[in-house]
Amino acid sequence: MTDPARTNAQPTPSEKLGKRFRVVLVEPEKEGNIGAIARSMKNFGLTDLCIVSPKTSIGDEAYRYATHGREILEKAQIVENVSEALERIEHIVGTAIVGRSTRNLLRIAINPAQLASRLAGTSGPVALLFGRESSGLTNTELEKCNIIVNIPASETYNVLNVATAASILFYELFKVRSVRSSSLEPSRQSLERLASTFASLADAADLPAHRRRLADRAFRNVLSKSFISRREVSLIMGVLRRIKDKTQSKPTETTKETRNQS
Repeated sequence: MTDPARTNAQPTPSEKLGKRFRVVLVEPEKEGNIGAIARSMKNFGLTDLCIVSPKTSIGDEAYRYATHGREILEKAQIVENVSEALERIEHIVGTAIVGRSTRNLLRIAINPAQLASRLAGTSGPVALLFGRESSGLTNTELEKCNIIVNIPASETYNVLNVATAASILFYELFKVRSVRSSSLEPSRQSLERLASTFASLADAADLPAHRRRLADRAFRNVLSKSFISRREVSLIMGVLRRIKDKTQSKPTETTKETRNQS
């Protein structure tokens, strides 16, 4: 029989964690890893598993590795593409291997502890994307992410098994599960509008296409790493819009010459 007091009680921090985070495995190639991740999810209170176009069956081996995470596998959602997995998601976190070069802005990342701290002050559903065992997430998939995370490891061998990496990430998120989110947090839509406004100004600056893409990625990286508030987004947006309006309304030299000739 269900305890009425428990039924009316507020969800525990662990229950909130489980409802908020969606673990997305993109084209996993090894059955054992799928099961091991389900087991780790059970360890740290996560329940929502989504598998994108698996390249292996999900059978006896997966369930052996999952042990007490069996029900997570049973309820796992299997979808055809990443976009389906990201429906109704507010924050998208991609995992990536970071090289020594700082030129690839898609591979500039924060560590799991920083991610946990960053998300602790926010609300809204989060997707944690884990890539293929052989090649990870593609650049196109990373472009969909507003936060990139990497687990620092030895320079001699910094490639972690995906299930091990997932466990580290889940543990860091679990540690800050009771931190309350801030009511000052901007929505993903407002951040997207801010990024789009910046991108339109970069277009107006007549930069080479590759420089515009780099500038756009750099600005989005800054937004993803910052603890920017709703008020700060509004103020910055106001300034950028004024600049955009003045840029668009300012007559060009050609226009001036035409007027002078007439």
